[in-house]
This record gives sequence, structure tokens and C-alpha cells, in this order.
Amino acid sequence: MRSPVTTTANSRRLAGKFVKDEKGNIAILFALFLVPMLVAVGLAIDGLRALNAATTTANALDSAALAAARAMADGNLSDDDVTDVATRYFEANSQGDGKVSYSTHDALEVTINRETGEVTAAINTHVPTTLGQVAHIDKLSMRREATALAGIGEIEIGLMLDVTTSMTWNGKLRALKRATTDLVEIIIPEGANADRVRVGFAPYSASVNAGRFAGLVSNNESRDGCVVNREGGEIDSESAPKQGAFFRSIGQANSTIRRDSRKRGYDFYTCPDAEVLPLTSNKALLRSTINSYGARGRTAGHLGTAWAWYLVSPEWGRIWGSGAAKPYGTKDLIKAVVLMTDGEFNAAYAGSDRRPETDRESFRRTANLCDNAKSKGIVVFSVAFDLDDPNARDALSDCASTEDFFYRAENEEELRKAYRDIAIKLTNLRLSR
Repeated sequence: MRSPVTTTANSRRLAGKFVKDEKGNIAILFALFLVPMLVAVGLAIDGLRALNAATTTANALDSAALAAARAMADGNLSDDDVTDVATRYFEANSQGDGKVSYSTHDALEVTINRETGEVTAAINTHVPTTLGQVAHIDKLSMRREATALAGIGEIEIGLMLDVTTSMTWNGKLRALKRATTDLVEIIIPEGANADRVRVGFAPYSASVNAGRFAGLVSNNESRDGCVVNREGGEIDSESAPKQGAFFRSIGQANSTIRRDSRKRGYDFYTCPDAEVLPLTSNKALLRSTINSYGARGRTAGHLGTAWAWYLVSPEWGRIWGSGAAKPYGTKDLIKAVVLMTDGEFNAAYAGSDRRPETDRESFRRTANLCDNAKSKGIVVFSVAFDLDDPNARDALSDCASTEDFFYRAENEEELRKAYRDIAIKLTNLRLSR
């Protein structure tokens, strides 16, 4: 008969052997599951890279097709010349925001149909995999194409450009300059038809710097070149400055407002250095002007909205001179404004200067201006850039002509993408008329 001690020792040995066997089984199971887990993670990463490559490729193809279509319409170019234009534009834009690209492309395929005026650009894109190669998946491939229709329509665009203090944070002003330059480069044709697309700038902060037009719009009252709301009951209209409806200087505004208990005037007033630029097709002038803009001051969003409209309003012809907009109803003419801000509308010059009242005042004015502009056939795009304030986002969203014409951008890449998309949509409108 075995002693209890011997039995206990045997039991411990058996238990130890079982534990060792169990650990061995777990290790085997872990090894079996590790490979497919790594493959799954690798394919997920590769999928994100492929999605990014697809978006960048699609944007580059849009630019290439549009540039080639315009080139075909604007000059006596051979098919080889048109193909070369498409290739150059694709290569210039296929790296997206300039970061490292993991994709490769086959040769660009360009199809030209001179009877319909269409140019189609297509390409095969490949993204090499990482851990997916364990599963013998070496690359993810996709095919994308874009078609543009050549035409001779015209566009007039007023850009509302936020040059407030917050735009100096985190490189946002630099992002706006690059996005605006992208739009200008895409939308203004080269050659003889360049003047069919004209762009104007309406920079704003707590006021608008009318520059050389300050005397005309303020009845020579502005001392610093900047103006705020107009006199009379035409704040929400496009009517040109005139007796009873001139734009007020800050001195005039401070003399008429209801002040708060501390008897303050508009101590948040700022006159931005950035001046208004009337409509022009001169790309070099547009680039140098946007790059010269600095930023400071609070946000009078309704003023920026109004001045973007004034740029494309025929009512302002005698003010803008050679930059005057054409009449409403001109055949094959599209009038558009692009509104953008990164901040709440916290500056207004009618009623009280206490914050809640000025906020409501600016939002009300913006809504009225957008409704009135759209009633004249103005196409309204709007962009909320790194914008946390829900009231400001709603104001911009409500202003847009359609849901697809409102954009939210959180960083430079998204802002540039939004402006490129606006340029493409406007160009497609122009080319389809």
C-alpha cells in the first residue's frame, strides 16, 4: 500500500506535467493566431494608405482633366500637347500635400474627344503592402478616372478671407494663402480665355480695409482706410455707397452706438492691413496680394460676407472701375462668393457693444446678406476652418447654396482640398454652360 506522501508527490508531478502541456498548447495556439492577426493589422494599415492614395489621385486627375480641357479650348494645341498638359498637372498634384507618398502609378492615359470637347484622364495606382505580403498580397491596386468638358462660360468670384488674430495660430493664415492660391491656379485658364474667370478678395477682421476705395465708400470720413457698417437702412443690401448709405468710419460708429455701463466704445476695433482687391484675372497679382496679407483683430463675419458680395455686384461698377462686375443675367456668366472663417462672429457695430448682442447682430446680418445675395442668383460656398463655435458653423452652413457647397476643414490639407473642390465645381459649372 502506497503511503499518502507518495500519492501526493505523484499527483503534484502529474499536475505539473499538465500545466506544462497546457502552456505548450497555449503557445502553439498563440503562434497559430499571431500570423493572421498580423496580416489583418497590416491589411488595415495598407487599406488606410490605399484610401489616402485614392483621394490624392482623384484630386490630381480632376486637376489634370480640367487643365487639359481648358488647354484644348484656349489654344490650337495638338493632342500630344493636350496630353502633356494633363500629365504635368497630374504629376504636380499627385503628391497631395507634399508628404511622403507610398503609391506608384502607371502611365497617365488621356483620351481626347474634340467633337464633344471632352478630355478624360485615367490611371492605375498601386500601393505596396506591408505585412500583407505574408499572405502573398504584394500590392493594392485601383483605377481612377476623371472627365472634363471644355467650354467658354465666365465666372466672377468674391472670396471672403478671414484675417483675424486667430488665423495667426497654428499656421492657419499660411494654409489659407496656399488654399487660395490653389483655387486661383485651378480656376483661371491660361491663354486667351484667362479673362473669362475673375477673382476678387474681401479680407476682413473687425472692419474692412477699403484701401484706395475708402474715400468713395465713406464719403471721405475714413482716416485709416477701414470702414464698418453703412449708414441708414441698407446694411443688408448690395446698393453702392451714396448719400445716406455711406460706410461708417470707426469714429462715426463710436459716436452713435449705445454704450454699456462702462461707457466703452468699440475698443476691440482693428483696421487690418489686408486691403480689398476687385475682380481680376491676373494670377500674379492675386498671388502677390494674398501672400502680402497679415492678420489681426476680431471677427465681423457679416462685413466679410457683404464685401464678398460687393465684389461681384454690378451695383458697384462705378466704385471698382476696371474691376467692375458684369450685369446680372449676362449669358453664360456664373457669379459666386466663397465665405470662410475660423472664429465666432464677435464684432458688430449696430446696437449695444456687449458681447451677446454683437454676436446676434453679426449672425442676423450674415443670414440676411446671404439670403439677399442668393435671391440675385449668386452661388454661395462656405468653409468653416478649425471652427468650434456651433453658431458660426450653422451660419456658414445656412448660407451655402446647397449642402454640398458647405465644407468643414480642420487642418491645412482639408482646407486646400475644400478650395480645390470649390474650384473644380465652379469650373465644371462654367464648362457645362
